[in-house]
Amino acid sequence: MCRMVRDNFKRTVVQNQKENHAAETPSQSQPSGEPAAEPAAEPSESVTAQSREPTERQLDLLHWHKLRFVAEPEAWNKPSSQAEADCLPTHLRPFSSQEEYKLVKTTYNQLLHSGFYWGPMTMEEAHEALAPTPLGTFLIRDSGQSDVFFTLSYQSDDGPTSVRVQLNNLLFGLHGSHRTFASLFALLTYYTGSSCKLRAPYRRQRPERLKEMCRRAFIRTFGAEPVGLSPQIEDYVHKYPHSI
Repeated sequence: MCRMVRDNFKRTVVQNQKENHAAETPSQSQPSGEPAAEPAAEPSESVTAQSREPTERQLDLLHWHKLRFVAEPEAWNKPSSQAEADCLPTHLRPFSSQEEYKLVKTTYNQLLHSGFYWGPMTMEEAHEALAPTPLGTFLIRDSGQSDVFFTLSYQSDDGPTSVRVQLNNLLFGLHGSHRTFASLFALLTYYTGSSCKLRAPYRRQRPERLKEMCRRAFIRTFGAEPVGLSPQIEDYVHKYPHSI
């Protein structure tokens, strides 16, 4: 008897729970035929408003995007072509400014016509080449240090010696000296004076071409800006306007 009462009670409780669950379900779900609620359209209106009136951050991004793709008049911080790369020293010191880039590029191009620029060359190779030369013979080569462009190697009283050519604030100078010059060739002109240790450059091509000897003699006599020259001769003079 007690078991029958207990079973009836359990069936009643289970039935009540099912009815309560069925009553709550419609309030928690949305009928499939009901349209979307009105607030769902607000994001599209917000986007439309933002597209008509960009925010301050959007304007900043647009301004940055515009500046990023504006072409510079001259990309001095890196070669623009392989030919441009071939017109620069072989080592990898970065340029500090556009003016320094132009100065080094001009110096390098003139060194190519000097005859005494040996390009990439180790200190041992330079000293070996200078070993049989007279006192004061010198050459210019690429520096083995990544923060220096050029090195001066010369025959001294103690044998072949190398000293770094520093470039700071667009002025050239030898390491350990406070004297500076506007160009590398002004530096060499000073140190080839009668009271200095440099005497004559050691050129790669020996014997030297006659026209190169004539160019230096012409500049020594008339200077680097003579008048009345043909365009071809004037261009040849300007490629190496020095008498060293």
